[in-house]
Amino acid sequence: MRLTVTPRDGLVVVVPKRWRGNAAEIVALKREWAENALARVADARALHAGGAEALLPDLVELRLAGETWPVEYRAGTEGSGRAQARTHGSALVVVGDVAEANACLAALSRWLDRTSRELLLPLLAEVAAEAGIDYASARIRHQRTRWGSCSARKTISLNRSLVFLPEDLVRALMLHELAHVAAMDHSARFWNHLATLDPGFAEHRAALRDAARFVPAWADA
Repeated sequence: MRLTVTPRDGLVVVVPKRWRGNAAEIVALKREWAENALARVADARALHAGGAEALLPDLVELRLAGETWPVEYRAGTEGSGRAQARTHGSALVVVGDVAEANACLAALSRWLDRTSRELLLPLLAEVAAEAGIDYASARIRHQRTRWGSCSARKTISLNRSLVFLPEDLVRALMLHELAHVAAMDHSARFWNHLATLDPGFAEHRAALRDAARFVPAWADA
């Protein structure tokens, strides 16, 4: 069973198929953590409730890259089609049908897809090389409740929103998924292996539980 808190969905409880435990009891035990986590994303939750226009950002901060981009919205020429987002000079510029908030959000989402691939895939290769671990392939996904995963075929999937997190947490998450190349479960063997790769994994794991607070509301629209 896994509990996560996201700005868009609030508290999300995921249970395995055919699980027969009492979810309500476990949630009750985690009530204090859940309430604190929900409080940290309360502002983002309010933005989601305000609709597409409320979600449009004035500033985008990519903590992983140490970059902050002011966002400018510029109307395109008539017939220019859908909105597009790209960095230009010192700003992230959205050009096109900027009067349509949903079109702007879609443009920013496409930009985030491109940017996350450019930042995360090379970093994963670097972290894997440092750890001496080979994986089959990697992909970037728009995941709702997970920061990452590793398949039985040794394919690493990374949440595109990791670019909003500090680098130490991103590296810790990558080491966690890379450790699954050797052990697919969360057995004692897995945790012992992870401890050799990341001695501070327990602290990193706890920090990742609350890392949704780094993700801007528009990225989860």
